[in-house]
Amino acid sequence: MIDIHCHILPGVDDGAKTLEESVGMARLAYEDGVRAIIATPHFTDSLRVKRETVLRLTADVQDALELAGIPLKVYPGNELRLESFDFVKEQVRHQSFCYLGRNGNFVLLEQRWAEYTDSTPEVIRWFADQGVQPIIPHPERHIFFRTEPQLLLDCLEAGAWTQVSADSLIGKNSKEAEEFAYWMIDGNYVHTLATDAHNLIRKPNLSEGFARVRQRGGAKQAEAIMERMNFIWSEL
Repeated sequence: MIDIHCHILPGVDDGAKTLEESVGMARLAYEDGVRAIIATPHFTDSLRVKRETVLRLTADVQDALELAGIPLKVYPGNELRLESFDFVKEQVRHQSFCYLGRNGNFVLLEQRWAEYTDSTPEVIRWFADQGVQPIIPHPERHIFFRTEPQLLLDCLEAGAWTQVSADSLIGKNSKEAEEFAYWMIDGNYVHTLATDAHNLIRKPNLSEGFARVRQRGGAKQAEAIMERMNFIWSEL
C-alpha cells in the first residue's frame, strides 16, 4: 500500500517533531502494510514548507529509514491550501511547493477551514488542463461539504479526486466526519484513502480504513480505490 497524505517530515509543521518520531511513524506504517509514503507538509499562506525544504528532509528521512532497516520509500509532496486562485497560481509560477511525487502528475489541494473557496471548480479545471490531477484531502472533515454536499459533487464533476482519511472512517475525527465519509462510500465518491498521520498517536492506520471500506462498500469498491492509489504510486 501507499499512503499519499502523511505529515512525516520532522520539525516543519504540526506533524513529526523529530527525526526519531519520523522513523517511528514509518515503522508503524510498514507494520501496517504500507511500502511507500508521500510526505505532505502543509503549504498555506501562513506556513509555507517550501520545495527545497521538502526535498532535503525527504532525503534525510529516507537515509534514516535505511539506517533503521525499514524498507519503505518516502516521496516528496505538499498539502497545498487553496487560499485563493491567485495564491495557487503564484506558487505554481514560482515552483514553491511539491506536487505528489517528482513527476508532478498529482496535487493535494486542501480547502481552507473557515469557508469554501468558490473558485475551486475553476482551479481544478485549470490544473487538469495542465495534466495535473487535483486530489481533495479529507473533504469529510469540512463543515461546508457536509452541510452542502453539492459543493463536493461540483468539484468531482470538474475533475477532482477525493481522499478520505482512515481516522474519519474509524470515528477518530468526529461523528459528523464519520457519517459523511460513509455517505461518500455509499455514493462511490471515495477515490483514495490516506492516513493524514501526524505523529505516533495520530498514527498511520491505512489498513483500518480499507477494512471499513470493504465492510461498507464491498471488496470491489475497496479494490478500485487500491488500484487508483497504485496508479499514483506507479507515476511517482
